[in-house]
Amino acid sequence: MFDYETVVNFFDLGISIALLFFFVLGFYYVLYFFDAFRKPKRFEKGSIYHKFCILIPARNEDKVIRHILESLKNQDYPKEFYDVFVIIESKDDPTFNITQEFGFNVFIRKDLVNKRTKGFALQEAINHIKTLGKKYDCYMIFDADNVVNSDYISLMNDVKNKGYQVGVGYRNFTNSKVNWISACSATLFSFMNQFTSKGRSRYFEKATLTGTGYYIDCDIVDNAGGWIWTGFTEDVALTTYCYYHNISMHYYPFAMYYDEQPTKFKEMHKQHIRWVFGFVEDKDKYKKNGPIYNKDHMVRRRIGIMEYNLSIWPFAIYIIMEFLAFIVVLFFFIFAFFFDSTEAALYIGWHTFLNFILFYGSFILMSLIAIGLDNKNLKFSKWQIVKICLSYVLFFGDFVLAFIDGGIHKSKRTEWKKIEHSGVITNEEIKNNEKANKNKK
Repeated sequence: MFDYETVVNFFDLGISIALLFFFVLGFYYVLYFFDAFRKPKRFEKGSIYHKFCILIPARNEDKVIRHILESLKNQDYPKEFYDVFVIIESKDDPTFNITQEFGFNVFIRKDLVNKRTKGFALQEAINHIKTLGKKYDCYMIFDADNVVNSDYISLMNDVKNKGYQVGVGYRNFTNSKVNWISACSATLFSFMNQFTSKGRSRYFEKATLTGTGYYIDCDIVDNAGGWIWTGFTEDVALTTYCYYHNISMHYYPFAMYYDEQPTKFKEMHKQHIRWVFGFVEDKDKYKKNGPIYNKDHMVRRRIGIMEYNLSIWPFAIYIIMEFLAFIVVLFFFIFAFFFDSTEAALYIGWHTFLNFILFYGSFILMSLIAIGLDNKNLKFSKWQIVKICLSYVLFFGDFVLAFIDGGIHKSKRTEWKKIEHSGVITNEEIKNNEKANKNKK
């Protein structure tokens, strides 16, 4: 009989080492977990009104742009202290006329050759705005599919008044309950809100920027030499810059905006390719140039950089090791079942089942933590929670497929592909807010 016990012991040792790595080097997971249950502190009303330049890259986004423009028009922040610029690529884009209906500014891009990313759109718009001679304290970035609560800018102004150079609010969702894809995506972002960003904000004065809903001091952009974060995922590049240059950041969950999640596998996969290759992009150029801020907190800066570089790797290494163990012992179970004794098949079969439960259970646990922390905002039903728990591993499995697909097809990892938005809002809270705003008129 083959020595199955040696194989099992080998992978048990590997999993034990991966778990040790997780708990020792992933110490911040433990800190973040306990901090996630702490009630956040609300800032006092800011005494200074800062001027915000709101930028919305919105190429061919006429299906969704009305929601964000309507919600920005209904802000309770003084209108003279914020301007809105919608960035498009052609006057023929229907987004142009819609923006003019609301009385906001439209910037039409001209420099498009090999510069079709969101980062280049922001760069070109900011360069243009500077030529207008207008002065702002902060740039605030939104996506065309966003909707914001009426107090969003006011609350971000409170964060700015506390001295934070970058602020980001709570990302809620316009359509999280449509199907398992949108629900799993919302669960992941909720985890990043209430677990990662909340913990980073408390211990390192940092946050996780996820493309939208944040402000950044204009001085930081100027000192960096302009908007230099132009890659596939400008949010990851900017987060890296903030860590290495010790820029103070704050996640403020009281300021809420909403975001549309993909509901089709094709759109989710396209998004995952962008995230995966943005994550593994060479970020050295964002680590070196530019001033170091907040020099009184250099020790926290070093620990924060270590946490940022480790990021998901302690968990990822454990998951990879657990998956490999499952695949190998599954192979030996099949071999034992057909070519060896019943006793051997039962022995290795039990370990196959155990490895599967540990692997699958890790994703169930992660989804339950996210939902448990935040279901007051997510508002998932019991049946929806069951579906998320069962499908979360499939959602994350697509990241592996995205890495393979992008590795094989260069264009998919180097060319900016638009994520299609439907503009259909299923979130009742947003519907009620929009109805209330219409009644006011």
